[in-house]
Amino acid sequence: MTGTESSPTPQTDPVPSKSIGEIPASPLDQLSERQRAYLRLVHEHRTSQEIGFLVGASGRAVDKQLQKAKDFLGVTSRFEAARLLIEHESGVERLYPANDLPSSPPPFPLPLPLPTSETAVNMLTWKQVVSWSAIIAIVTPIGLTVAAMVIVALMLLIGLKAT
Repeated sequence: MTGTESSPTPQTDPVPSKSIGEIPASPLDQLSERQRAYLRLVHEHRTSQEIGFLVGASGRAVDKQLQKAKDFLGVTSRFEAARLLIEHESGVERLYPANDLPSSPPPFPLPLPLPTSETAVNMLTWKQVVSWSAIIAIVTPIGLTVAAMVIVALMLLIGLKAT
């Protein structure tokens, strides 16, 4: 190296890299200790002024730290953030949805209008009831007409006269 070249400075990651198999750090682990303390007091139903009085800060400073924590965690209220922190610290794990494969699509878009082994009670919506009513109203006369035509055709084949 010459004197004009500078050696590359190592880049430090804000979050240490994890090896394969380790669980990634929770966003709750990345909150400052002050934010954690404020959230613990929020969980005790303290107001910002009470928290400020207890820790020797202004209520506005408390609100600002709680807002940062709330935004960082992506929750809508300070109480939800406090609940998440308490659950995290007590070791309660969140349940995530199971990775079940989707079931096969039903063969017909409308559920049957009769009770089945899967649904013992008829649970059709009003739109499904109207659809089934229309289907039955259209198919019944067509079916009766076709049946009458088949009977007449069979009678003609046999040699009977229709009266």
